[in-house]
This record gives sequence, structure tokens and C-alpha cells, in this order.
Amino acid sequence: MHSEVLNSIKQSLQQELSVKEALYRICSIIEIQLDKYNWVGFYFMNHQSRKLHLGPYIGAPTDHTIIDFGKGICGQVAESGESFLVDDVNAQSNYIACSIDVKSEIVVPMYYKDQLIGQIDIDSNTIAAFDHRDDAFLKEVNRLIVDRYQEELIEYLEELI
Repeated sequence: MHSEVLNSIKQSLQQELSVKEALYRICSIIEIQLDKYNWVGFYFMNHQSRKLHLGPYIGAPTDHTIIDFGKGICGQVAESGESFLVDDVNAQSNYIACSIDVKSEIVVPMYYKDQLIGQIDIDSNTIAAFDHRDDAFLKEVNRLIVDRYQEELIEYLEELI
């Protein structure tokens, strides 16, 4: 299933879309094609203020448009630079609740030229929805985005933060 979604994303990235449009479309493709992916969004980093800023997303509205490094799963990934899979968000003491329906989460960092610039965040309403295959898939999604947009992505990030 992941390979079909990657093909859809690759086709989308061949179109002449702005970074913001492409990110939104990727969120939509992933959320529609993968049943357990109930909220899909991108956060981008401001290393000076040590805050994450919400970019395009698909799913229920969230109040968490800015997250401090170290807070919640996204904030922990901002500090560690490593993927974080959570089988049961209720078992996480540092979890920031977005919705009572969310049961599990995966956050995968996005790098540009060895610099951590953002992350893709996925929530699921299913316990233990994610595994190493999801991690590998989301790393590839991030790589495709960075390869396609490069400097344009950095410009978008600067506008966002």
C-alpha cells in the first residue's frame, strides 16, 4: 500500500505547485489512501526560538499551531532528531492531546543538507497503528519533498516562522 501512495505523491510532485500547495496535497493523498492515518501535517522548526510552527495539514483543527521544543511527541522529535512512534498516546506522560480520538502517533523528522528543518506528524484513532514500515515510508515522503523543493522549501520555512 505504501508504494501506491508514494507513486501518487511522486506524480503530484511532478506538477507545478507551490511548496505549500504540494505539502497540502501530500497530506491529503496520505490521509485519503491510508485508513489508519487520521491526521496528517507538517511542522517546521525555528531553531532560534526553539519552536515548531504548523504548516499544511489535513484532519481535525488543532490549537497546537506552535509547539515548544521538548513538548509533546513533536517537541521531543525536534530535540532528538529521531523518529518517534507511540503505540498508545495515553501512556505518554509528555503527550499533548489534540483530540480524545487519537490513540497513536508517529513523527518523522525532515532534513535538508543535514539540518533538521521540520517533521511530518501523523495521528491515528487506532492503537499501535504504526511500525517500522510507516517510518520508512514517511522518511521517503520527506526525502521526496526535500529533493523536489530544496531552496523553495527553505524560503517557505522562513515565511512560515
